[in-house]
Amino acid sequence: MTSLMRKVHIHPLMWTVVAVCLLTGFFLHLLLVFLIIAIHEFGHVLAAKFFDWRIRKISFLPFGGVAEMDEHGNRPIKEEVFVVLAGPLQHVWLFAVAWLLSLAGWVPDHLYTLFFELNAAILLFNLLPVYPLDGGKILLLLLSWRKPYLFAFRWAILCSGFLLILLQAIVFLFFPFHLQAWALFAYLAWSLWRTWKEKRYAFMRFLLERHYGNKGEAASLKPLPALAGEPVLDVLERFQRNAKHIIYVTGERQFRLDENELLYAYFAEKRTNARLGDLLPID
Repeated sequence: MTSLMRKVHIHPLMWTVVAVCLLTGFFLHLLLVFLIIAIHEFGHVLAAKFFDWRIRKISFLPFGGVAEMDEHGNRPIKEEVFVVLAGPLQHVWLFAVAWLLSLAGWVPDHLYTLFFELNAAILLFNLLPVYPLDGGKILLLLLSWRKPYLFAFRWAILCSGFLLILLQAIVFLFFPFHLQAWALFAYLAWSLWRTWKEKRYAFMRFLLERHYGNKGEAASLKPLPALAGEPVLDVLERFQRNAKHIIYVTGERQFRLDENELLYAYFAEKRTNARLGDLLPID
C-alpha cells in the first residue's frame, strides 16, 4: 500500500478547486466527490495489482481521477475487462453501504440523497462510451476483439469524438449555462485530441512489447495473407491483440514468416521501409 501511495499525484489545480469550494460552501460536495472518485480509481488499481500489472501513476484532477497503467494492449482482454469494470463496480457497494447507514439512521436524509446523486452521476458519467472513460475503454476492447489493434484504437477515438459532439449539442440545447458540463467536455475533448496525436506511439509500444516477448496470452492463431510487395509496416498494422500471427506471403515465391521475424526485422534490424519480399528466406 505504501508503494501505491507514492504513485498518487494530485494536480495543482485541485487546490484551487478546494479553495473555491471552501469559499462558496461546497466543501462537503467536493469531499464526497473526492471520496467516490478515490474509491473508484483504487478499484482499478487493486484489480491491476491482482493481475501483476505495472501501475505508473494515480492522478486526481479537478475533473476526476486517472489510474495510468504501464501496459500497452498485450494483456488478455478478459483481464483488461476485469480491471476496467473494477472501477464502476465500486459504486455498487457504495450505494449499498449508504443505504444501510441511512436505514440505520446514522446518516441524515439530505446527506444520503446528496451522496446517492453524486455516486450515480459519477458512475453514469464513467460509463459513457467516450475514451478515456471506462465506457470508452470497453468500446476499445469490443473493437479490438476481432479487429487489428491500430484499427480498433483509431475507431474508438473517432466514435468517442462523435458521441462527445452529440453530447455537447444536447447540453447546448437544454443546459447551455451548465459550466461544469462544459468543463468536463473540454477536458474529454483535450484527452481525445492528445490520444489521437499519440496513437502511433501507442501502436509502437504495442508492437515493442510483442517484440520483447510480452505478448500475454495468445487466445488464437490468426494467419495473415499478404503479398510479397507489401510493406512490413502495413502487415504489422494488421496485428491483433491476444493472437499469434503467421504471415503467408504470395508472389513469385510463396513462403511464410513468423510474426517474430517481422518484429525483429523492423525493430532490431531497423528495416522500417522493407517489403515482405525483402525478407525472403535464403535457400
